Amino acid sequence: MAKLYKVGTPEQQEYLHDYNFAPKGYAFFEPGIYGNDAKEFVAFNIAKSFYQVYPEVFNLAYIEKSTGIKSEEAKKRLKRLYDEKYMMLVKNSCVGVMGFGLYYWVVKLKKGTTPEQRKELTDWFQENDQICTGYMMEEGGDFDYYNGNHMRNLDNLIYGVLDKFRFREYVEYVHLTPVRRLIRESSVNQFDAKKDFRHYFFAKETVKKAVALKKGMDEKDFALLEAINNAPSVAEMFDYDVLAKLSGLDATEMKKDLVHIVDETKTVIPMVYLDYRRLGIKQRFFLVSLFENTQSYRSEQIADELAEDPRFVNFFDFGDAHHNYMLSIYDELTDAEDIRQKLLGYAEVKEVKEALSPRQFRRWTARLDAENGLYEECVFTDDVLLDRSEEK
Repeated sequence: MAKLYKVGTPEQQEYLHDYNFAPKGYAFFEPGIYGNDAKEFVAFNIAKSFYQVYPEVFNLAYIEKSTGIKSEEAKKRLKRLYDEKYMMLVKNSCVGVMGFGLYYWVVKLKKGTTPEQRKELTDWFQENDQICTGYMMEEGGDFDYYNGNHMRNLDNLIYGVLDKFRFREYVEYVHLTPVRRLIRESSVNQFDAKKDFRHYFFAKETVKKAVALKKGMDEKDFALLEAINNAPSVAEMFDYDVLAKLSGLDATEMKKDLVHIVDETKTVIPMVYLDYRRLGIKQRFFLVSLFENTQSYRSEQIADELAEDPRFVNFFDFGDAHHNYMLSIYDELTDAEDIRQKLLGYAEVKEVKEALSPRQFRRWTARLDAENGLYEECVFTDDVLLDRSEEK
């Protein structure tokens, strides 16, 4: 019988041994990956569909044991956190092995851009369903937007998205930053972190500073998010008996399937996102460029060293770009000057650009514009079989 090279088996990626350098394309479809409609995703899909009104899809017994917050109180708090749009249950997928490239891009506007022009472009980014993630920056920073797409080929990104706005007279440049490694997103270590997969970084001193802002979340609220995101296994994250009751499906089978694609293959991460805009804080983004003669292995060493710092909320590592990393912190909760000096302390760092983000458009396709009643609306686009260059 021919080998299947399935993810999670001893055969995984054995075919790479046939090559001098293992193929590492930005959209490399790995054998053994499960489609988004596979039954292995059922438990998450049910939780995602019901948690807004049934917070008990989360494992309240585990939460109570972990935090000391009684189940009934935790249930009410989780309901409020969703109703008031502080949190959202989301799924991050390892798109790089699912056939998508993760192409982020930085936009800089020209000096003299009018408020009307800025609003026009901001609204266009918010409404464009092809953009899966996006951040707006305040005026006066070193760049103005940082957005991203999952795409199966680069031409579709260029013709279908970038060419639709980058020739406007007020756009100075668009720099493409293909993500070579997604290390951290929304304070959770992602698929390309060297260690601590799925670990949620939100230190106690950071929580104290956030609570002191008096923006509607207290220590118990933050403890709930930490408990869910730091569940030792996805087996503890959800209550599968509740999911079975809601769906009529088998609890044991759902748990086994979700554990497989999260804990065993490490290709999917269910997590709770904290909407920093609702909390009344901003993210400070640092766009880091190394000197061009820095070797790739050293760039990755530096990334791994920086990833040890729990203060970073997002950490994107780029390849084939003018820049090398994009990192962010919560500006009101972290000493920006200390971070700045840490980055500039590397002899390999040529330049650090900064911008403040008061607003995120979407996070991995899920909309965040609650004021329009579209919070959590999700359109997962897939450009397979499409050629955007042929569109009129």
